Amino acid sequence: MKLSRYLRDAAVFAPCYLLLDWVSYIHPLGPFNITPWNPQPALAVAWLLLGGLVHAPAVLAAIFAADVLIRGAPAGYGVTVLTALTLTGGYGVIAWLLRRLLRPTPSLYSLRQLTLFVAVVVPSTAVIAAAFVGVLHATGHMEPGTQLSGWLRFWVGDAVGVLVTAPLLLVIAEPEGRRAFVAVSRRVETYVQVALISATLWVIFSGLGGDPSHHFYLVFLPLIWIAIRNGLAGAIVAVAVIQLGVVLGIHQHSFQSLPIIELQALVAALTLTALYLGVMVDERQRANESLKESLRLAAAGEMAGAIAHEVNQPLTALTNYGRSGQLLMQAGRTAELSGVIDKMVAEAQRASEVVRRLRDFFRQGSTRLEEVSVADLLETARRLGAQMTRDSSVSLQVEGDADLPPILADRLQIELVLRNLVTNAVEAVEAASPGGGEIAVTATRADNQHLRIVVSDSGPGVPAEASEQVFEPFVSGKSTGMGLGLAVSRAIAEAHGGTLRARTASHGEFHLVLPFETGHA
Repeated sequence: MKLSRYLRDAAVFAPCYLLLDWVSYIHPLGPFNITPWNPQPALAVAWLLLGGLVHAPAVLAAIFAADVLIRGAPAGYGVTVLTALTLTGGYGVIAWLLRRLLRPTPSLYSLRQLTLFVAVVVPSTAVIAAAFVGVLHATGHMEPGTQLSGWLRFWVGDAVGVLVTAPLLLVIAEPEGRRAFVAVSRRVETYVQVALISATLWVIFSGLGGDPSHHFYLVFLPLIWIAIRNGLAGAIVAVAVIQLGVVLGIHQHSFQSLPIIELQALVAALTLTALYLGVMVDERQRANESLKESLRLAAAGEMAGAIAHEVNQPLTALTNYGRSGQLLMQAGRTAELSGVIDKMVAEAQRASEVVRRLRDFFRQGSTRLEEVSVADLLETARRLGAQMTRDSSVSLQVEGDADLPPILADRLQIELVLRNLVTNAVEAVEAASPGGGEIAVTATRADNQHLRIVVSDSGPGVPAEASEQVFEPFVSGKSTGMGLGLAVSRAIAEAHGGTLRARTASHGEFHLVLPFETGHA
């Protein structure tokens, strides 16, 4: 690291550390920096964690300067150097442990990372507090009988300070974290939540009277609200507001009238609750986004198979018409070429339309609704089944009620659903009885407004306990399956205002229900 950059960073860090030390120097034990709230260690830990232990000399200098400028080095310069070395070494160990454990990057975006962060900070600050108090005791600067209370106050102060402040510093150090805070700041709901937390703190410290710690549970409600709605970024904001409110409440009351250690212990409990809740909300949101992307890609893959089949037909027709044109030219029957060319153009446009719809699906996930007759759907099921059972002894029967109204649907997507259901039926029958089996596709009225297409087979069927599980993503009964076909099929059915369910029976049976086109029902 260049010396100029090192000095520039130190020039920014030192004033910030001094400011935090000065602001948090409340309710000290004697003239020393033994207070129930110490946010400045979080700044030191975050700087050493993100920048490296090379910044330890600057941290040592800032700690020494803060003790001299703010408290006048009450134990003398020699003891001040010892305590500064103790604190710098302790904060350096915390940063070193977190750097090794929070890999690949020092962040708090998962429950594992947050748990490791807490598991390092809480016991480490207890050891640092014991070492600090031990130095003062060994040099004769601690009053008799105050060692335990001094250790507890220093430990709570450092632990709360790091737990509240360090997550904020680590999150805003990354672009993704800064974007999350910007998003939170743009929501009107966030300001309502902050106002509610502030009002709750005022009620606790001023409105109800008495011991504020007895009413601190009231803060949990707005805290949970903001963490659930905004994730880790919202939780950090809420915790910061609560800590600031507690500090202001302490300043407004006499120190003797408030149980400060108890209040800070409650703040620590609130902080852990909010951080864990916020991280779980973020993890769940990331998992949902990942699942949606996986389902979309799976749907695209499944649909690509159906579209490949549809494109194959016009391409085959184009080939046949092209050969017919060549034969006509060889025979000198050029007058008939115009009609053949028109048919080639029509088939090319049909193939282009199919490809265009695939492109739209990839870009926007859009669908193309059109009037689709039930007879066409049944014919598609018959054609697909015939292709799949051509080399097997499985028999296929397709039938439907007369005069069924058309449906308004994306033809390719509904055909994809039928393809999945028929494919599953064929595979179930062949696996259960290699000697042969039966598959039936029937279309009837479910009611006056809905069409019911039933795909049944002579396979073993779906057990009652698995009737919903088979529609979950990545659940497959086939060794080579991804478990996405039925999940995608149900999503398509529901997007059309219908349903797809597995009926519990001694044989395989799936019911696809779709609404008729309005005006034809």
